[in-house]
Formats: sequence, C-alpha cells, structure tokens
Amino acid sequence: MSDYNFDSNDSSWDHFSNESNWNEAQWRNYLRVTEKDSVRFLSIYNTLKDKTNHLDEAASLMGWDGEDISLIDETEAEVSDEHNNRKEDNENSEIFEPSNHPYTLHKHPVFIVTKSLYKYINQSWEHFIKNNPKHISPEISWNFAKTLHGGELNVLLAIQALDLGDYGLAICHLKNSLFEINKSIELLHNLYHEDTNFLAHFTKELKIRLFDLRELWIRVMNDCRHESERKKDDLE
Repeated sequence: MSDYNFDSNDSSWDHFSNESNWNEAQWRNYLRVTEKDSVRFLSIYNTLKDKTNHLDEAASLMGWDGEDISLIDETEAEVSDEHNNRKEDNENSEIFEPSNHPYTLHKHPVFIVTKSLYKYINQSWEHFIKNNPKHISPEISWNFAKTLHGGELNVLLAIQALDLGDYGLAICHLKNSLFEINKSIELLHNLYHEDTNFLAHFTKELKIRLFDLRELWIRVMNDCRHESERKKDDLE
C-alpha cells in the first residue's frame, strides 16, 4: 500500500474517459457500486486491524497491489449488474460499457481508505456523545468534529491535486490533514466516562484508525516527494 501511481498520465485509470454522457440514473448506480468498495474495505480492515502490517494486507485483499487482480474489472461487472437490475431507470440511457466508464476519484485507494476509516470514527463519536452527554462539553464535541472534517476535506483536496499531477499542492494538503489528525488524537485525551474500561477501549479503537490514517498519508507524502524528484530529474 506504499506504492500508488498518482500520475494520471501513466496510471491504470487511463482507459477511462474524462468526459461522460451518463444520465442521473447511471451515476446513481455507479455511486452505489463505489459505496460497496468502502463497505468492503472497512469489513476487511476490521478483521485485520490487530495484526502487524494490516494496512498492507487489507490493500492486498482489495486488489490494489497485484497486477493479476483488477479492481476496475470487478467494478465494471458490478455496474453492469446494477444496470440490468434497474432497466426502468435507464430505458433511454447509454449501456454501461466498460470503455464508457468515466474516471472519478471515488475509486482511488487513498480516497476509499480515508472515507472508510473516517466513517467508522464519525459513527463511533456520534454514538459516544449520544450515550455520554453529561460528560462531553459542547466545546470538545465541536472541536473534535472540526478536526475530523478538516482532515478528511484536506485529503480529498490532496487526492484531487495528485490527479492533476501537482505533488507540491498535494503535500501541502496532506500536511494540513496530519495537523488535524494530531489535534484529533490530542482531544481524545480530554474525554471522560464513568466506565474507565469502556473509555479506554473507545479511545484505543479510534487511535488505531487515526494512526493508520496518519501512516497512510505520510506514505503518500513520501511518494509525492519521490515523484517530484523524478520529474525534476527528467526535466534536467
């Protein structure tokens, strides 16, 4: 999971069209399929999170580091199935041919991992504050939510920068995300719960995912620096 090809000119996404004539129903079906990627990753991750190198193993099971496993092909088949099951929505639409699939960031591994882990963290935080309202100050609740939003937003902007081949901009956004992650971890130390064992387990589970997000983004930053140096050398 440490070697992503971010250059859209060289990547495996090239055969996707950058222009699409899809209608709303087709895009809705496509988004349903991309949501399955997030659910699938989180399911795999949750079974591996206590193992060493669980991020890499989860990536392998998702098919992101093996040329013999094509996540794109799997998605194309799923989109086709969705289309066949919803003919009433697409009677006048273009058939879901693989060659007609647009390129979107929804399929980017970093996007999927980030979205999945933040989804778990957000849902866990929501459950915690609903069941512990007396001991959660509005200030901590608001500040923690802001750090989660800021981290996820900056990663999304970083992925967009990667897609455009602007590695310097991507690094800047990733640094912003790392700053928000550190604030999230710091705020977890200020929580209180009458059941100290529950609180310890809760913060442990969130920290596992926050540290994994930080590790992933640091890897991406290192890759960005490597690509920047490679492009610089190519120009000299």
